[in-house]
Amino acid sequence: MFSESIPTFSQLDQFQNFLILGGGSSGDSSAKLLSSLSKRSILADRFPEKANQLFYVSVLSDNHPQETLEGIDCIIKSPGILPDHPILNEAKIRQIPMLSEIALARVFYKGPIIGITGTDGKSTTTALTYHILQSKFPNSKMGGNIGVPFTSFCLEPLDLVVLELSSYQLDDSPNLQLTASAILNLASDHLERHKTMGSYAKAKWKIQNLVDPNHKSFINPKFLEFLPDQPSNYDNLQFIGEGQKYFVSLDPNQIHTPNHIYDAAKFPLKGKHNLMNLCFAIALCETIGMEWKEIQNQFESFTGLPHRFRKMDSSLFQNQYQNIQFINDSKSTNLHSMLSGISGFKKGDGLILILGGIPKTEPIEPFLKRWKELECPIWVYGKAIEVWKTEFDKTGLPVYYFPDLPSLLLDLKNKMDSNFYKQTIDSKLVTKAKNHPNSLSVIFSPAGASFDLYKNFEERGNHFESLVLQLFS
Repeated sequence: MFSESIPTFSQLDQFQNFLILGGGSSGDSSAKLLSSLSKRSILADRFPEKANQLFYVSVLSDNHPQETLEGIDCIIKSPGILPDHPILNEAKIRQIPMLSEIALARVFYKGPIIGITGTDGKSTTTALTYHILQSKFPNSKMGGNIGVPFTSFCLEPLDLVVLELSSYQLDDSPNLQLTASAILNLASDHLERHKTMGSYAKAKWKIQNLVDPNHKSFINPKFLEFLPDQPSNYDNLQFIGEGQKYFVSLDPNQIHTPNHIYDAAKFPLKGKHNLMNLCFAIALCETIGMEWKEIQNQFESFTGLPHRFRKMDSSLFQNQYQNIQFINDSKSTNLHSMLSGISGFKKGDGLILILGGIPKTEPIEPFLKRWKELECPIWVYGKAIEVWKTEFDKTGLPVYYFPDLPSLLLDLKNKMDSNFYKQTIDSKLVTKAKNHPNSLSVIFSPAGASFDLYKNFEERGNHFESLVLQLFS
């Protein structure tokens, strides 16, 4: 469907009329870039009435493929558009070339690029890698799936770019010719689009550039178990994990590479999964030419990402609630991500878990097993109730259902303020919270997509925090 390689500027410059298929930040950014080059952009979108018309000569509905494609020289596809969209099917018949927003930006940016993908942890690892690199490469930028379109800065003379790349972006792109890359992990996600784990793995695998002997690709070796076609060249493929040259050790927390043993005792993010993210970031930074001292000095100052297991400031709460730790993990959009976040908890730790949103196509059994180990109460809201209720009710563990977050959090507060817990399996939680500072953790880790009630996970996380402050401060 897409070009086998990144087109040259002269090839792209032959096109005058571009169709941006799917608006949003990546579509609008692509149109702005093309407008600066005196190109004409037309937008085709599911909701044309909501489009930002500033950078488009016209805005159309995406329901009429033949009329929409009249006079179009090239299509720029937004990552959320499904590959079997009628406009794309018609474009294939007409042999109209198509590019992703990432590939469009790659036409113009000629500097080194680090690319990071995986099912979970890619945003944290991207931000962490960028944070470390900035000490040596201050004239660098971070973008891609993390929220800043590559096309918004691809014309700038930067020292380095760090990109978070989703399976959708990679699936739509040819070889991006990255300087270094990483595949952190792979778990069931986005199967409504990719259908099989093999297809999902193939999309992720497009991040590597093993034909270039100077390219280094770091992967978790378990990833290869899902890849239908094994690579024939391992020379510039580096494995990260137990028994490999790059690995994590605990007690004390350390990151081992062939070059150095790094002290991770003061790394702020907890859990082995976060140490694995750090290991990948270190490997990428070493590859790009940083010395171990330059890398080590950046660990302690990394604060993590908004909406990724961020603890709210309990000092803002009323006195009777200051012993409760509210954690915003709205960026958790699948069960695998949520399970990574709570991996450090054990039975009796005082955990209340809030789930919701639109569940992904993934097995629920690993979560049910973990829940039975923890025996913690679960609070569920929104669309997820339709998908999970039957299985949740079978466990016999405490679970409560609500239509939305406001009603859920209000009921949670009322139960905390009443004698409700004295008659329930989770009575020890509130008793423990009243007697021990910060001994009750309320974790908002939805494990589902946000689109049932929110525009994105950021809006969902901001709403959670505003509701908590409204009710408990």
